[in-house]
This record gives sequence, C-alpha cells and structure tokens, in this order.
Amino acid sequence: MKKKFNFIIIGLIIIVVSLRIYQEIKERNKIENLDLQEEKIPVEVEKVKEVLLKDEIVCLGEIEPYQRVVIYSEISGQVEKLNVKEGDYVKKGDFIAQIDYKKRKIDYENIENQLKAALTNFENVKRDYERFANLFKEGVISQKKFDDIKTQYEVLSHQIEGLKKQFELAKIRLNEAFIYSPISGFVAEKFIDEGELITESTMMRSVPIISIIDISKVKVKLPVPSKEIGKIKKGQNVLISIDAYPEKVFYGKVSKIYPFVNEKTRTIDVEVIIENSGFLIKPGMYCKGKIIVDERRSLVIPLDALMKLPASGNYYCFRIKGDVAEKIYIKVGKIGENYAEIKEGLNKDDIVVVTSQGILDTGKKVKIIKE
Repeated sequence: MKKKFNFIIIGLIIIVVSLRIYQEIKERNKIENLDLQEEKIPVEVEKVKEVLLKDEIVCLGEIEPYQRVVIYSEISGQVEKLNVKEGDYVKKGDFIAQIDYKKRKIDYENIENQLKAALTNFENVKRDYERFANLFKEGVISQKKFDDIKTQYEVLSHQIEGLKKQFELAKIRLNEAFIYSPISGFVAEKFIDEGELITESTMMRSVPIISIIDISKVKVKLPVPSKEIGKIKKGQNVLISIDAYPEKVFYGKVSKIYPFVNEKTRTIDVEVIIENSGFLIKPGMYCKGKIIVDERRSLVIPLDALMKLPASGNYYCFRIKGDVAEKIYIKVGKIGENYAEIKEGLNKDDIVVVTSQGILDTGKKVKIIKE
C-alpha cells in the first residue's frame, strides 16, 4: 500500500513539473512571437549622391535681336521699286529699293555724252596744239596764233576735268538710287510703300524705309541685383529657359556688364549672347536666365528627406542601416528646388528615408518599399 502511494506521489510530481515546464515554454514562445511580430514601418529611401552643384543668379529678361539696322534714304525722289516685304529674309548686299533712278540715269547719260564729245574735241585741239608748237619753234607762225591755240587747249583741258568730276558725281548719284541690305536678317518693319515720294521734309523728319534684324544670335539683358554684381564675370555660362519651349534649355554667355545702376530697381544689366540656330528664339519673348557663378561637387539628399527641429534651425534626417532607422543631425548648405546640399553628417551612398519620418525614431525597424 505504501509503495502504491509513493508511485502516486511521484506521478503527481512529474505532472506538476511537466505542467510548469510546459507553461514556461509557452510563455517563452509568446515573448518570442511578440518580438517576431513587431511591426516594421514601410518607408521609401534614396541614396546620398555626389553631384555637380551650380551656384546661380536667376533673373527675368526679354529677348532682343543681336543686331537691328534701320535703313534710310540718302536722297529724295520717288520710290520706284521696293523689293522686300515684312518677314522676308535678306542677305547682306541684297537689293532692297530703287529711288529716283530714272531721272538720275538721264543726268548721268547727259554728262557722259558731254564728256565723250569734249574728249573727242580735245583730241583734235591737242593735235593742233602740238603741230602749232612745232611750227612756232620753227618760226613759221606768230606768237599770237600759237597763244590762241594754247589757250583753247588749256580751256578744253579744264572743261574736261570739270566734266570728269561731274561724271563721277553723277555716277555716285546714280548709285545712291539703289539701296542694298547692310546685314543679313529679317525685314522687321516697312515704313514706306512703292510709288511714294521721299521729300526733303520727310528726310528731315528721319522717315526710314525699312528695318532689318539679325537673329542668327539673340541677346538678352538680365537685371542683376547690384549686391550680386561682384559675382558676375564676362564669359560665364548662362542657362536660358523660355515658356514657348518648356522642355528646352538654351545656352549663352555673359558678353557685357553695364557700368551703371538702375536707380529705380537698384539692378545692373548684364547682357547675354545666345546662338539661335533655326531662329527658334524670337525677339520680344520673355525668358528666365540662370547665370552660373560657381560650380562644385557636393553630396546631396532629396528635399523630402530633410527634416528640421521646430524653433531650433537644426536639420536632421533618418539613415537606414540594415532594417533599423537612425536619426542623424546634419549640416546643410545650399537648398534647391528638390535637393539639399550636405556639408556634414552623411557619406556618399548612405541610405536616407524620404517618407514616414513623422513616426520614425532611432532604433525603429523599417521595411523598404521603394528605393
């Protein structure tokens, strides 16, 4: 009986111990499962990159033609021919207009005929003069007769010199009747029509014939704040963007820095020259110019990764190591439209969080859903 009782006691002890062991294992598994089930915060990340940063001064300006020439007539008279219209492209030396040519051609031909007749007569008198000079030396003719032919010879010589000058003047006046383009470009404006009369009074009022613009290059004046002008130098690169071509960037260079300040705006004009292949850029267009004043290689992070402590001015971000977030305080340089320059605190190829920072802290586990 005693032996049976001992077996019962031993059995109860085994049962109690087994239950205790089972309970401990169950509790341990519960803790482990809780650890395993700790929620990971989904985040998007990007790498810290090294890029070429450009310090720039941004200004708004208006496109102007590279060169503009207004053509006037040097003479009065009727516009007999006008060979161009607005929008036409002309090359340097192309014929533009003919003014008072018919009358001037008549004057030119009259002087030319007079000169030819005088030269023919002069040749005859010259032969007589040479013959009479020999006869005078031989004593065959008198002094008076020789002086008469000599005077006639000299008078004709002076007349011919005068006619030659008149002929040259008539040739100049005839050439003035033709107007040619001094540059290559487009006819921007036409101020007079074929058949109109140019008078002395209209010439005095400076009435032009046409204007021509050269837009093989264009220029733009960018008003730079006077406090920034010390950063500007000739030859610096300028990026030009125009609303008409939103996906295209045009490149120019600083060609001139004006020597005076606009008293109203406290700005100084900086002239930029832009090559205009295909004449895409039109005078009168508005543009935005970015003058590149410095270039350097720097580390950057997306602007979405940058956080700032309220009322402190201190910046930070979250860096990922493995699957754990780490709060990193950083020193920031230039802040652009979509990036922030990093001076201290991060290294190239570090991984930083760009979403869900509000629920992150050091030690929190994360799950990368987009890189």
